[in-house]
Amino acid sequence: MFDINDFKKKVKEWMRENPKGEENDLLDFCEELVPPAQFAAYQWLIDQTLSWYRSILQSRKKELVGADDDAE
Repeated sequence: MFDINDFKKKVKEWMRENPKGEENDLLDFCEELVPPAQFAAYQWLIDQTLSWYRSILQSRKKELVGADDDAE
């Protein structure tokens, strides 16, 4: 049985271990976590995870730009 909480925990671990990870890397990782027989049923979870990751990456970029502005 697929455990959504375990999936989320592993994604957060991946993010800590891959601070400069790309979206495609996370996609590959997520696809490996979901059993093939249940992939269609949990595609929404992968999509939601990638959307969440995109927003995190955007926030990081904004923080970097803000830090650059503060340095001037």
